[in-house]
Amino acid sequence: MISSINFYLLGYALKAIYRERAKNIFIFIVFILLVALLASTLFLSSAMKREYMQVINTYPDIVLLHQRAMQNSTYDATVVDEVLTIPGVSNAVGRVHGKYYFAKADRVFTILGIDAFENYANPLLQKLGEKYNLKEDSMLISSSAAEILKRNYYREYFNFIKEDGSRKKVMIEAVFQLPKDITNANIIVMSNDLAREIFGYTPSEITDVAIMVKNKEETALIARKLQEQFINAKIILKEDLLRRYETIYNFRSGFFLSVFIITFFTFFIILYDKLSGPNSAQKREIGVLKAIGWRVEDILKAKLYEGLALSLSAYLLGVVVAVIYVFFLKAPYLKNIFLNNYTLLSDYRLELHLDMATLVLLFFVSVPLYVAATIIPSWRVATLDADEVMR
Repeated sequence: MISSINFYLLGYALKAIYRERAKNIFIFIVFILLVALLASTLFLSSAMKREYMQVINTYPDIVLLHQRAMQNSTYDATVVDEVLTIPGVSNAVGRVHGKYYFAKADRVFTILGIDAFENYANPLLQKLGEKYNLKEDSMLISSSAAEILKRNYYREYFNFIKEDGSRKKVMIEAVFQLPKDITNANIIVMSNDLAREIFGYTPSEITDVAIMVKNKEETALIARKLQEQFINAKIILKEDLLRRYETIYNFRSGFFLSVFIITFFTFFIILYDKLSGPNSAQKREIGVLKAIGWRVEDILKAKLYEGLALSLSAYLLGVVVAVIYVFFLKAPYLKNIFLNNYTLLSDYRLELHLDMATLVLLFFVSVPLYVAATIIPSWRVATLDADEVMR
């Protein structure tokens, strides 16, 4: 491959780029920015989609929510026994969970209640339930939640403000590390009874019911049975959540389509300028080259090197900029389109994963088009007689 490169023509092409450096620098910078914008969007979409798919796979097959006046309400814990009577249900757990706003720090904590005797679909809750025997006035907090509390001088305990306005002092039993996924931010784990007290629930109230099914192919059938048995229920299926995030982060969604259109519109303005033909100085240059004996293929090969040198280097730099922006700088501004600032871990960083299909797509919608836009006008001029070009 390297032996087939004509380094004399390559050197001439690089000098030609330098001779028109003002114009080429502008094209080079715009090219990098366009590739970086498109690559950042695609990388962020692909990485977040991958993260959410991994998280959702730890969810229960079905979640049963009670609705009252079209708003989410609570169930009595006895509903769990009713759910277990439905054929095909392997396990049902009444969950107590919700959000708690810490006004002083302007942050939201996710409170999860657990029972040491229950089996949870979430491996984190299962592990914590088996490891710790939580007391009525103790809790476990994630490392990100611990940082927030320490900044506000809560190191050994925290005072929750309950629904009735009174305070509840809860001791911090341990700090645990969370898997680095998008949804696991500022989590507090406590006993179901303590969570009920803070939320103002009655002793038998639960937030929802997490259901596991024996045969995954029967999930939709069991969901229909649940809907028939619990008229005012809202049924959430894990497979529906998977489809939802598939749609949100699909390249054909409105946001990504808008980015594609803006990027390609700007890029095709550059291509149109290139396709409009060489300027008079470039035409005279081609005429001189033909007059001194250059063949058409030599001229086109030099233009090929010129187009490749500029577009390929801009493409690679654009990809590098996008990788640094998304995976190391955590995509400032762009991530806010998809993520709630309250729920994002302060030290969270998306796992570096480059999809080859995305890289190939970016390459073929940029480099070959620019090279073609460089060669075609030169070919039109190079096929003319030298004296005609000089005139």
